[in-house]
Amino acid sequence: MNNTEPNIEKIYEENLKFWDDAWNRVSKPHKELPKLPYIHELTRKLKKFRVKKVLDLGCGSGWLSIFMSKYGFEITGVDTSKPAIELGTMWAKEDTANVTFLAGDLLNLPFGDGAFDAVVCNSVLEHFRLDQAKVIFDKIHKILIGGGFLFGCFDQVGTGTKGEYFELEDHTHVYTDQMRKGMMLRNYSDQELKELLSKFDILSFDKNNYGSRLVWAKKK
Repeated sequence: MNNTEPNIEKIYEENLKFWDDAWNRVSKPHKELPKLPYIHELTRKLKKFRVKKVLDLGCGSGWLSIFMSKYGFEITGVDTSKPAIELGTMWAKEDTANVTFLAGDLLNLPFGDGAFDAVVCNSVLEHFRLDQAKVIFDKIHKILIGGGFLFGCFDQVGTGTKGEYFELEDHTHVYTDQMRKGMMLRNYSDQELKELLSKFDILSFDKNNYGSRLVWAKKK
């Protein structure tokens, strides 16, 4: 591993390019939903909390957005990858799903204060540096209504992962091997996640069988 600290903005641009290239290789939406028990708990709790407007942050090709829309929520899915958003838009049209998909920078979300009742962040944070994660959580707090809800699935990644990479000062891995060239991957500790959520009341903080942290939080 190379300990030299390169230009972090250029690295982030290469990370975005990795995702664009990856999604460009997909020609049509993959409509088989992953077997994740917590997605059913997610919709149940959103209904319990009387949520209507939901932002799916880092939605990829939109499987979770499409899934949630079937339960009557007003869904907006946003992702940095335009090819992923095009796939989601195609899927929503084919299934007549009530979802708005937008391509946009997760570090500069184009939404006003109090725009959403809830934000869902499913296995997304791991591809951002710690300083970027702070920006994202501050924006999530602003775009939620008072007492709005955040659900996050935060994976434990990067530890013992095979592949070639170098490490940034905050321990973000930047991959250099052919399969994942440019992809950023960072493992967030439980304590770091709780610090990022300092503007929220944490309602639950649990681990599933895969070691992912499933977090429910409410805007203070």
